[in-house]
Amino acid sequence: MNSEEFTKLYIRQGVDESITSFANETGFSLIRYYPKDTIYFKDRRRMFIKVAVLDRDFFYSVNMTRPEKREESTSYIISDGNEYKRKITNFFSDSEEPIVFDSTTRRVVYRQRNQSFTLNEFVEILAANHLADRLFFKRKLNTLINLVLKILFWLSEKHYERVRVSIDKYHFSRENQPVKDEEKNIEPFFKYFYISKNILFAILLVAFPSAVFLGHLWAFGEFSLSNPSIVLLFFLILLSCEKSSIWLDKKIKEFFAKESREKKTNFIEKLYNYQYHNKFKLKLK
Repeated sequence: MNSEEFTKLYIRQGVDESITSFANETGFSLIRYYPKDTIYFKDRRRMFIKVAVLDRDFFYSVNMTRPEKREESTSYIISDGNEYKRKITNFFSDSEEPIVFDSTTRRVVYRQRNQSFTLNEFVEILAANHLADRLFFKRKLNTLINLVLKILFWLSEKHYERVRVSIDKYHFSRENQPVKDEEKNIEPFFKYFYISKNILFAILLVAFPSAVFLGHLWAFGEFSLSNPSIVLLFFLILLSCEKSSIWLDKKIKEFFAKESREKKTNFIEKLYNYQYHNKFKLKLK
């Protein structure tokens, strides 16, 4: 089946602005109007749908686009729609999904449920999933993950927002390492313990109010600096801060270092990568 034959399986609808067969692959792209009662329609946005049968798998994608006229032609710029209160969902298929095209029946088959759809029915499914905010909870989780990363970098005296652009560039290009923060001079106190000042600050921020309000619950003698238990606890806290600082700094440096690609992905990189894995299962009804 060639691209034109595949395209003819789709019956053009009234909401479709244009449909174009692919030249080198079996498939087509579809420019479709948004429903008239949506703000996207009033803003002249378009839905850009691709459906194709590739050598390796069945492919589809849906994106919001903004049409721009250039002389006699019109180009479509992909938009994420974040400026709208009611979000849309841009998405594309991956090889893990159990959706294939059966060339015999000429239908799209969802293998897990043993369901099949015509191309028109499948395009409607794609459009419905695009119009729904399928990543609402994922965005909330991404915000939480981003906050956790900022805190972890802050505890190691680094700034996540400052290095994020270079991290993205490095992880997408796999060529140049991002620029690292300059080494900071260690103050005299820290010659005894290698401690991130921010980790120590965070510990003291919790310890002092706890000592004031919960000191009367201390069960190991008088709660004062002359008590050996208090002195021992103080140095144990310093030791734990030192170990935490060294461990966290090592994990962040592994995340930066190119050589770490050959090692097991550490938890900071897992948190970072999680923000970019926006997967969900298509709602078929």
